[in-house]
Amino acid sequence: MVPDDRTRGVIRLGGTGSPSGDRMEAPGAPPGAQTGRGALQAHLNWPPDAGVDLDLGCLAEYADGSVTAVQPLGETFGSLTSWPYVVLDQDDRTGEEPDGQTLRVNLAHLREFRRLLFYVTIYEGAPDFRRLRAALTVSAPSSGSRTIALDDSPGGATACAVAMARVEAGELSVEREMRWFTPSPMVSDQEQLDRAYEFGIEWVPATKRPRPGREAPRG
Repeated sequence: MVPDDRTRGVIRLGGTGSPSGDRMEAPGAPPGAQTGRGALQAHLNWPPDAGVDLDLGCLAEYADGSVTAVQPLGETFGSLTSWPYVVLDQDDRTGEEPDGQTLRVNLAHLREFRRLLFYVTIYEGAPDFRRLRAALTVSAPSSGSRTIALDDSPGGATACAVAMARVEAGELSVEREMRWFTPSPMVSDQEQLDRAYEFGIEWVPATKRPRPGREAPRG
């Protein structure tokens, strides 16, 4: 296991603004085709022989200016039927779960959202994403899906802002980001993501329980 002394972060509160990327639309699908049915999904998978614990998360900003995060760290798994209308199904610690990790956004509450940033972080087990063979698939009803490989990271990158969903005039668009982050002293990967995209969330340190047979990284 790679030694890991990185600062860890869990969330709490307020934000604005963000960079953009390439729009992700299925072939033939009109931009902003989603108007409020079903679920927007982001699905993370990686092979168990990679020996790594990856986390899928989401920073969400709402039309009223409130913000939150849904992620395994801190066990902030969210809810699909009540606020924040975003849910993470599980924390796959090894890649052995056949369903990986999946975030779902309830599009029945589409107009309550302003933007959602989907990100992946390395909790432990690898110095960066190279050779992990991890991939994130983003899909929405009537707009198809797109799978994004996470192998092209620079050396030392432990977090990636993968895709941004935005809601404008009641319509949803999703853009590819692929912005990489390397560890920074005293600043967690999550806080780096937050600062880069100006969500304005307050963070507190957190760690997970150790995986069986492993020591917990120091937080």
